[in-house]
Amino acid sequence: MRIPAVRCALLPVAALLLVAGGESMAGAADAPPPHAGSQAERDDGSARLAAQAIDAGHPAEAAGILETLVAPRHHMLTIGPGWHRDLARAYAALGLIDGAQGQYRLALAGTAGDEGAAGEELAALIARAGRADVVPDTLGPNGAKYFDLRWVDRGNATIDFVTAFVLPQDDADGGAFTTATYRADCAAQKTQLLGGAAFSAAGKRLRSFGEGEAARPANDLADHSLRMICRRDPALQVKRVPSIDGRPLLTSYRAQRLRRTAPPPSPGARGAREAACRAHVEMFVGQLAADGQVSGPSWQVRDWWDLRTEGLPKERLAAATSAVAALARADPGAARAFQQACVQDALAGGAVPGL
Repeated sequence: MRIPAVRCALLPVAALLLVAGGESMAGAADAPPPHAGSQAERDDGSARLAAQAIDAGHPAEAAGILETLVAPRHHMLTIGPGWHRDLARAYAALGLIDGAQGQYRLALAGTAGDEGAAGEELAALIARAGRADVVPDTLGPNGAKYFDLRWVDRGNATIDFVTAFVLPQDDADGGAFTTATYRADCAAQKTQLLGGAAFSAAGKRLRSFGEGEAARPANDLADHSLRMICRRDPALQVKRVPSIDGRPLLTSYRAQRLRRTAPPPSPGARGAREAACRAHVEMFVGQLAADGQVSGPSWQVRDWWDLRTEGLPKERLAAATSAVAALARADPGAARAFQQACVQDALAGGAVPGL
């Protein structure tokens, strides 16, 4: 008997969510390879979940997921250009136009050849909202690095540009943001720090830092950022390096983070993901029941999500059930990824004691 792919994803927890007394792992046609459940697979599942959230009209949830995926991480972890594009879509839906344009440019920098949908969507956004000369790499909770896309040609594929890095709150020394000037060697794909300074939220210079050694990007986000800068727009060339002001960027960034973390305005606005997870797990248990007896841990996962959606309106639960069924028909892979993420959330939350 064929075991659904989502069930295979749960084999690392000793197959407790398999049908009790049913198939053996050795005979499963869909048994996962040894690397199943790797960080790359979990990242891909999270990205699919975020894409679904955007399409379902929940861009803030999608942005929260994708900001984690595109943030600077271990150099062995790849950042997919598609994640930047989806984060751009989420930012555009949230009205964060500079963030959206930055993400579209990072998506384009991570691809080779045809610009495809990302290029078309960026062009449409610029036509509608105007071009943002200063764009952030991400507007996540750990700070944002803003790139001034205006550049000075130093010859031999070398350009100078400026950045500002803003923090969600002042650091221990009272620093709120830094500004820096860099030189990019676009042929060798290296950057060199020319100088910079740290400032308080009021704009007072606290300390300066000097010239740094040229280095290659340390991770995919840094690589995409360098390539973004090197995809020069001729109209943005200037005679001298601009002076970037971190204060308005800091104010804007902190204001949008405050809006993103504020409680929902009403009970009806809460629970979108919880309702979707409840529906996904109900479908999962239904699939198991169709094959035979459902194991105890599967019921515990289902009950865990039931408890978290007790206070939600029946209309929201019904809408989530319809949306999940539609997703399963249209994109079974995305549905399995969402379903797996919901089960893993329940397990991490203690739905099955002892795991």
